[in-house]
Amino acid sequence: MSQVLVLSNPTHTDVNPILGFASDLIIKGEKVTFFSTNEFKAPIENIGADFKAYNQELNIFSKEEYLKDEKPKSGLISALLEPMKFIDDIVVQIRGLKFDYAVFSPSYPYANIITQLLGISRAQQMISN
Repeated sequence: MSQVLVLSNPTHTDVNPILGFASDLIIKGEKVTFFSTNEFKAPIENIGADFKAYNQELNIFSKEEYLKDEKPKSGLISALLEPMKFIDDIVVQIRGLKFDYAVFSPSYPYANIITQLLGISRAQQMISN
């Protein structure tokens, strides 16, 4: 049984295809740890994956983030300006866990950095439709 890290942007277009793929991995006996936001917690846990939530303040796709300021930052600009906030949040939450490989959406901005930090030798990009 392999340990799999799943990284996805918290949007339906990214999560849904990877969710189906992760479900297939679990059926084959893999142990999956899936990062997303609380919006996707139930579907992720329903397939048997271990759910990890992005820190809410780091959810660059949250509509609530756009309502906080008069001049909101674009989610992408925010992510590019403060990448270590996102990366550190994930690394801290999975400290002590070992993964054999990672699966991530093509648009996930920090997958390569995170897999390198964790020493994951194999990473698989999941193409979303």
